Amino acid sequence: MNHEPTFAEKFLAEAAQILAGLDVSRLEKAAKLLSDVRANAGRVFILGVGGSAANASHAVNDFRKIAGIEAYAPTDNVSELTARTNDEGWATVFEGWLKTSKLQARDAVLVFSVGGGDLERNVSPNLVAALQLAKSTGAKILGIVGRDGGYTAKVADVCIVIPTVNPAHVTPHTEAFQAVVWHLLVTHPAVKITQTKWEATANVGRLSRAVFLDRDGVLNRAVIRDGKPYPPASAAELDIAAGAEHALRELKAQGFKLLVVTNQPDLAKGLATREGVDAINRKLAAALPVDEFFVCPHVDGDNCDCRKPKAGLLLEGARRHQIDLSASFMIGDRWRDVEAGQNAGCRTVLIDQGYQEKHPARPPDAIVHSLREAADWILHAHSIGAAR
Repeated sequence: MNHEPTFAEKFLAEAAQILAGLDVSRLEKAAKLLSDVRANAGRVFILGVGGSAANASHAVNDFRKIAGIEAYAPTDNVSELTARTNDEGWATVFEGWLKTSKLQARDAVLVFSVGGGDLERNVSPNLVAALQLAKSTGAKILGIVGRDGGYTAKVADVCIVIPTVNPAHVTPHTEAFQAVVWHLLVTHPAVKITQTKWEATANVGRLSRAVFLDRDGVLNRAVIRDGKPYPPASAAELDIAAGAEHALRELKAQGFKLLVVTNQPDLAKGLATREGVDAINRKLAAALPVDEFFVCPHVDGDNCDCRKPKAGLLLEGARRHQIDLSASFMIGDRWRDVEAGQNAGCRTVLIDQGYQEKHPARPPDAIVHSLREAADWILHAHSIGAAR
């Protein structure tokens, strides 16, 4: 006797088909885009209506708490949402909210929707207006949508369309898989920077803390020209900062990994060789208890992921050494170092060397005048945290 599948069996079989049909390459592209947005200190605005609005609220929490990305959903503010709807109309409610939020090119708009918006059929016109604004400002657009993706799929930089395996269940599957996809994204190694509660409980003793350190001006004296710091020309010119070894050994004794993250744009400019940079790093490693060096060889125009103030070097160090970034610190002597640490989700310490250059957009957690003082501040902050 043949068994007639139950509704539950059919529904779960449809879910399995959807999983098998998701475009993995688009998921990877979405993770890369979100990592870039964070590295550029951008924000993510998550738009959704109905069940997708509830998903947007949950996703905002995860992107902020787990990924360290500044995220917002306009539907979380009921007062503003209803006031705009009443006074200006439903079709422009998201557009007006984004204008007030001063949407910029470094930001991203993430759409959760079943249909993706369609002006011709008057389906979610508010999403269409918001995406038209995003296109005009140069903001990135991501979508997690159903059916054919609608307007979102036409204009998005990355659009993940939840496959339709049963037209009668488009809405429940799309809204359910929005959650699957965003949880995948905030768990992706390129995006996640903070260990979640239960995983942290299961991994007690396995995640490490780190102190990330800039090189020139922190571990060794920088060469100052026109009020700005430059690296020594060779290992022979290397002058290690006073008290550096003792300060770092104290940090090491408290269980911190010591990871050097350094921009070396002279490599791209042809003013230095990789052999020369590595020779300096080897000399520092012989004198100081450093665990690993991470080097960015690019200039700003290369638009790489690793050049500070982007967080790529810190994220790479965290992956290689199993680092809890939220429990880690960044020490630097320039605005780029501070912003890189902030973008990675670390606490930051600026060694103020009096350079004639811009300041970080957001102030560091501490400002000191030497590596010794920076280490003391971190050790004090660590002891307070350990006592809680």
